[in-house]
Amino acid sequence: MKPTVLPAFARLPIKWIQSGEVAKFDSRVGGQAISRTEQNSSIAALRLFVSLCMIADYHSGQVKTTYPKLIALSGLSRPIVARALKRLVKERLLEKIEKPIREGTALQMAGWGEPFHGKLPKARLYDGSNSQLLVMHQFEFSARSLYALKVYLVICAYRDRKNSNIATINYATISRQTGVPLHQIPSSLNRLYHLELISYKQADYYDFWSNEQDRTNRYLVRGLGDRWPAFNPEGSAGTTGKSAKASKAQISAANKFLSE
Repeated sequence: MKPTVLPAFARLPIKWIQSGEVAKFDSRVGGQAISRTEQNSSIAALRLFVSLCMIADYHSGQVKTTYPKLIALSGLSRPIVARALKRLVKERLLEKIEKPIREGTALQMAGWGEPFHGKLPKARLYDGSNSQLLVMHQFEFSARSLYALKVYLVICAYRDRKNSNIATINYATISRQTGVPLHQIPSSLNRLYHLELISYKQADYYDFWSNEQDRTNRYLVRGLGDRWPAFNPEGSAGTTGKSAKASKAQISAANKFLSE
């Protein structure tokens, strides 16, 4: 039997992500103390959300599934899947479930009819399996996993098809959209990089000509067939690969700096 050929990507509703709703999936509620229970609930819900996106009908957003299928797909136990479904309903990412899931019972993903959507790389997340999202299974129940998973969703939501599908976003925006502390973002990005979920090009902290010090990086989501453009994406808009020429004022400032 030939292995199942997976479509290149799954649809990802992004309005809720770009509206900062990802920050609701946290390790605490409001100003309360950090709760491991809340943290694990958030991780499970986001893992299940990605799992449902993988198997939802591309056009309608309907999902026909069973607990055994969701357990295998997400790598979560039955009780955790049940709680995660309720959490997704509570956060309005899934329509209310009136009865237990049975064969043929349809769930409805929210936000499917919105005019804009993102993409999730199917083959990359399945990582060779036909029934399990093996890469998602590696997001274990820890604060580190929660941070990385939220950052990944934001990067997926900010891919710009008008800019070679590159997501250009700074640390401050990532932190605001996800609720991830600013100092935790570099380690989250490194984890996503080592899981081969993203590649990125760093902005230069010490770029002499740059007035921006907020670390604006450029990201590609791995597994979607995108490539870094041949031209330099760090150059100014309208250039075709030629380095931007420094102005007389910049040259004068540089010479003055070096002579001091």
